[in-house]
Amino acid sequence: MKIGFGTTVLEKGLDQGHMDGIGVYANNLWHQWSQEPKKAISFGNPKGTENRSDLLGDIIRLPLPYALQSALCIFTHRPFEGSALLEKEIDLFFAPDHHIPKLKNIPVVATIMDAYPLIHPELVSQRLRRFKNSAFKKASQWADHIITISEHSKKDIGYYFDIPDDKISVVPLGVNRAYMEQISQSEKERILEKFGLKKDFFIFVGTIQPRKNLARLVEAHESLPMQIRQKHPLLIIGQQGWGEERLREKLQRTGEGDTLRYLARVTDRELYALLQSALAMVYPSLYEGFGLPILEGFASQIPVIASNTTSIPEVAGEAAYYIDPLDTADIAAKMLDIASDSRLRSEIVQKGWQRVQEFGWENSAKKHLEIFSKII
Repeated sequence: MKIGFGTTVLEKGLDQGHMDGIGVYANNLWHQWSQEPKKAISFGNPKGTENRSDLLGDIIRLPLPYALQSALCIFTHRPFEGSALLEKEIDLFFAPDHHIPKLKNIPVVATIMDAYPLIHPELVSQRLRRFKNSAFKKASQWADHIITISEHSKKDIGYYFDIPDDKISVVPLGVNRAYMEQISQSEKERILEKFGLKKDFFIFVGTIQPRKNLARLVEAHESLPMQIRQKHPLLIIGQQGWGEERLREKLQRTGEGDTLRYLARVTDRELYALLQSALAMVYPSLYEGFGLPILEGFASQIPVIASNTTSIPEVAGEAAYYIDPLDTADIAAKMLDIASDSRLRSEIVQKGWQRVQEFGWENSAKKHLEIFSKII
């Protein structure tokens, strides 16, 4: 079985030196399938390709960017340009990054993380929103089979994308084992000193966008007693997404000594050290198809305070300390509980460590291949 592996988003992440959730997913599966016959396939010809050959090998580049290919296909009902070329190269196309092509004589398996853009259009970028959502729904129906990451997402995708249940399989994400490896105390101290931090801060990791609910998190932290805030600042790590202009301005003004700190980008090694140095992760998201940072918090052996909504309880089980993400007072109360109760922290850490053992990229990659074999 020769797999065509869509690498458009993965290449972008490699260029920027930063992976979002989809990039992390694609990157881990690519590495897990190191022994599988596969070809990297990308739309268009993005800049900065010179450093990818070691990881991705020779890339098959389909003509035109994906958005243009998709629009042409919608209006002409013809397969994507380059479809005939792929017939000679692959047995199946896997789209891990929402870049789903319509191909001739080649089955397509696509991963859709969630139906969030269609469920909450008010909380996604407004630029060409209606067309993008319509095109996304249409592209999902070009796929022969859909993989998603939680039962919650499967239900939403079936309803909002009009896809029957038997065409959707659930394969949970994994967690990178590097999060579980303990960083030495000396290295943690060096990294903390680099960023002007002391251990035992609250931490959030994720893209800055409305659905992450960061404005309420900041408000909740600011409502804590000053003594608690000084001892346990709030550290936000993440790339700027869209929206949240007022919050972004506030984050950009933060500096050493503030009770609110912001880092746009850190290396993987720095992230592992910062997570392991935190008092707790707070993840107050309004909607998640999965919530991978929660598992990364469990793997780092810190307590995780998380929303009680959408797929998060399915993923975290009994291992998270749950909040109502719409209730700022509840978020603050749970943060105060964690800050003041060492026994509670230890109990949650133990449950999180047990929970995260159930999630591995090895098993996830194997289940994907089983689905591919059935489709072929």
